[in-house]
Amino acid sequence: MSIVRNGVSHHILAFLFSCRSTSRYKRLLRADPNNLFGNNKLSIGLNRLRKSGCISKNNEGWLITSKGREILNRVSSQYITSPFDSKSTKNTIISFDIPERDRKTRGWLRNQLKIFNFEMLQQSLWFGPGPLPKEFLSRLIHLEIKKNVKIFTIKPR
Repeated sequence: MSIVRNGVSHHILAFLFSCRSTSRYKRLLRADPNNLFGNNKLSIGLNRLRKSGCISKNNEGWLITSKGREILNRVSSQYITSPFDSKSTKNTIISFDIPERDRKTRGWLRNQLKIFNFEMLQQSLWFGPGPLPKEFLSRLIHLEIKKNVKIFTIKPR
């Protein structure tokens, strides 16, 4: 079975095998999916998804069900795939001050910055590559935290 890198099936399998670990999820997305999942692990994962009603199998192959699409939209909408590779120039500083009552949103932001290969300088001060994708900036507005996040771009002289 051939899996397309960063295709829907690759995201699903990375999510299943990551055990909610952001660093493992990120590592699985970067790995070659065709060599990453052994046949036994893949069969187990597919059967688990079938039993939960997320996918079904017919003569043409595996299909995602409406329940599977709903879960995938919820899961994939949480994090944005990184457009940066490990060699990207680090020229962006992000500082944020998100209140304690928005702990989940603050956790999402930290995890998203890890996915983008940012390094934590302090809990709310991060350094990494840029420019950031428009989808990330839109997400900040959607989550109503744009006013709490400051983004600085470092330009060489």
